[in-house]
Amino acid sequence: MNVAAPICSDTACQVQVDGVCRLGNDPVEGCPHYAIETDEIEVPAEEQEPRVAQPVPIWSSEALLLDDLVALKRRRQVRTIALVGEQKVGKTTLLASIYGAYCKGPFADLTFVGSETLLAFARLQSFALVSSERGSPTIPRTSRRDPLSFFHLALARAGGEVVDLAIADRSGETYTTARTSTDVIATLAELRHADRVCFLLDGARLASMDNRTAYTRHFRQMINALNDSGALAAGQDVEILSTKFDITRTADQDEKNVEFLDEYQARLVSDFQKKGLAISSHHICALPKADRGVGLVGLDKMVQRWTARRPLPEVAPQPVHNATRQFDRLLAKL
Repeated sequence: MNVAAPICSDTACQVQVDGVCRLGNDPVEGCPHYAIETDEIEVPAEEQEPRVAQPVPIWSSEALLLDDLVALKRRRQVRTIALVGEQKVGKTTLLASIYGAYCKGPFADLTFVGSETLLAFARLQSFALVSSERGSPTIPRTSRRDPLSFFHLALARAGGEVVDLAIADRSGETYTTARTSTDVIATLAELRHADRVCFLLDGARLASMDNRTAYTRHFRQMINALNDSGALAAGQDVEILSTKFDITRTADQDEKNVEFLDEYQARLVSDFQKKGLAISSHHICALPKADRGVGLVGLDKMVQRWTARRPLPEVAPQPVHNATRQFDRLLAKL
């Protein structure tokens, strides 16, 4: 380590500290002991102070918790998607399939540009890869013991505009309980943050004559419970996504199954639109197993709906009819 040498050869002089020559020379440059040039002297290595490296923070890339989502929303304009459905309906599978589609390149006219939850996504997708040496692709289920979490995707349009998505993941058992318990509905924080709520309808259960009647009643009951309790805020987009469309199409009496599914979804949309919900219905298949020739169904259009450009807010003054002020009456004539 190099340090500056003292400017006076008289070691008893404090001119370097107080600027006063010990021999009374004024100016101090007139002192014969005063050094005009200040050479650097070498300090032995053993006398150097050890330098301690500061720790470098590393982003965990795990799934975001609710506080993490709130912090992310302070930095970016994030669109939050809530996936609602009972256990084994395919919520986690849908998450893994969306990420897997972007691992192959651009998808739904969007390009993957980043994620705050890469490690969490990779863990979901690992069991669906050929390298897992499994006979059939599968996705690990979300346990009821797991906390509410969010998976993040940053997607870019062709012009460079980036859309941030945060997709909620919660165990299906919690939603099953919420169907009959208003106390549980109050704890579903993802619905308060959601810009879009997607109810996942299990196409495999609809294709089963043994489960169809009870399941369709329970599914309608879930939407009713959330809507009547105020969990579905005004202005939210609501979707019904019928999953496992490969099973619906390949099961016995597949044409009748698809026809029943379409009629059931149409009734749901009609009934809940009358209650003021902006609701629509769609078919999807995120991980075909019964018939792999079906492929991915509806995922590209679904992502396009989630990332669609939002209309600009209306800022023009609205006319006031039968107004008392002359200015307001002028606006009403425009």
